Amino acid sequence: MKKLILTVWMTLSLINVISCTKVDESDSKGINNSLSIHRILPNVAAVASFITIEGQGFGTDKNSAKVMFGDQSLEILEWSTNVLKVQVPVIEQGSKILVSVLVNGAKSNEQYFRVRNLNEVIIEPKDTIEWIEHKSPNIAAVEHGLVSYDEQVIKYIRSGSQLLEIDMGKPVLVSVADKEYDWGFYNFPNIQRSLSGQLAVNWAMNHDAASSYGMPSQGIRDAVSNDGGQTWTMLSKGPTSGGNLLSNGDRIAIGTPKAVPLEELNLPNPTAVLQEAYGRTFRIYEYDKLPAQLQGTYQSRMKKGQTNYVGERGTLVHSKLARYADGNLFPVVWWGDIQETTDGVYTGTYPAFEVNAAGKVDPSGVFFYKSTDFGKTWVKQGTIPYQPDLALDPNGDKRYALGWTEPAFAILKNGAFLSVLRTQDGFGKSPMYVTTSSNKGAVWSKPKVFTGAGVLPKLLELDNGVVALSSGRPGVQIRFMLNNDAHDWTQPIELLPWIENEAQLTDIQKGSSCGYTSMVKVDDNSFLIVYADFKYKTPEGLTRKAIKVRKVTVKKI
Repeated sequence: MKKLILTVWMTLSLINVISCTKVDESDSKGINNSLSIHRILPNVAAVASFITIEGQGFGTDKNSAKVMFGDQSLEILEWSTNVLKVQVPVIEQGSKILVSVLVNGAKSNEQYFRVRNLNEVIIEPKDTIEWIEHKSPNIAAVEHGLVSYDEQVIKYIRSGSQLLEIDMGKPVLVSVADKEYDWGFYNFPNIQRSLSGQLAVNWAMNHDAASSYGMPSQGIRDAVSNDGGQTWTMLSKGPTSGGNLLSNGDRIAIGTPKAVPLEELNLPNPTAVLQEAYGRTFRIYEYDKLPAQLQGTYQSRMKKGQTNYVGERGTLVHSKLARYADGNLFPVVWWGDIQETTDGVYTGTYPAFEVNAAGKVDPSGVFFYKSTDFGKTWVKQGTIPYQPDLALDPNGDKRYALGWTEPAFAILKNGAFLSVLRTQDGFGKSPMYVTTSSNKGAVWSKPKVFTGAGVLPKLLELDNGVVALSSGRPGVQIRFMLNNDAHDWTQPIELLPWIENEAQLTDIQKGSSCGYTSMVKVDDNSFLIVYADFKYKTPEGLTRKAIKVRKVTVKKI
């Protein structure tokens, strides 16, 4: 999201071949860095099947490139600088062959191809890929992961052992824009269960600015599904939100009221004036000196047994707290995921400003609050202070206002608190960080970079113990935690194609997606993910924004 605005109420074609199983395994023995194979599709296929080799630097014409199957040179049937098409030669069934590309004497990296046995039993009717992990040693690099633009089964393999089986469902259209829209429209989709149990999706139909907070939508932005997400019906008004169901039977939902013009307020002098990376000016004020309308939280509660939400104000107990004005408006922003354990309700929120011991204001971190009265009073529990890793995040010391943003927060079944943090902003590509707490959010480990880019990370733990992480920009990506280790994640699964420099775009409207996602559980092993596709092609050939949903089923092996 360009300006960190959230609504609170919220192909690359895989060619048909005889085989339906693929294996992807990269070898690091590349000789020429500008010449490389990214993937072979499929990389398990029978003799005489046609396969596609994707990569870069495949010469200036068809005659300048040569595809090597082991020691055997193959005829190139179709050529481009990034894609080669060849036919599997007569090789013994079950053979595992190293494939490379030669261009004017230079040799690419090698990737494995296996000749399928004709008597292999095909278990899954879907296209299947055996993905052999090959992570970059540069954890801050932004690289394409496993392409999954359509339905397929992924066998995720590390060091010869399969760790996960991931069934990626077919993308389902929820809504397609009727015309071209600016940033902020057909952006920031959310999926949840409505009060009635329906699956409900909504998205933003407003400009991405503080002036849009609390304002009516400028177009239809809701859809529901009664068949598990297979079909969707547009609504002029969405169903009642399920909110956050608490153990006492109440439901609460945090809201964002209309931002107040500064000229209508009697404010003290600001403690600090900070410049934000997208060019906005933030004036920071001591919380205790603000008028009542700018204090507390704006939230709604549906009491157990009732059918309507009633607005209320939550109380914040937090010394040295500060809040910000954005330009000539003062928003009351308190955004974050809410989780409940046996001893209380927790949330991790941003933007998070405090007046430090020197009377100054540091870049925003993340504040964690605990409530023991089901969300009526929120007491500060802990902080994730902004501590960028300048070796992997060279823009880290340029952030004077917003440091950590959009924290994903989950309490895992083993009791650990997990948070993933965004830094990407107007400076371009910047990493996501991960941190954990073993004492219920009071103290957090120093955040560590674990991927080179991403916005609005979202966490979801399934009942089978698999932890999913979705994010975007570039594209839309899903990762899964491995070995119950918050610092060990799969390579990303790519739901949309994206261009090489997408994470660096200053005009993010030109990207493949806003990058915002949302997930909801559907059973012990499955969830639905919603995302925006900015490059959807209509039957008429027009490019329009679209909202899509996919079902993902994942199991540990």
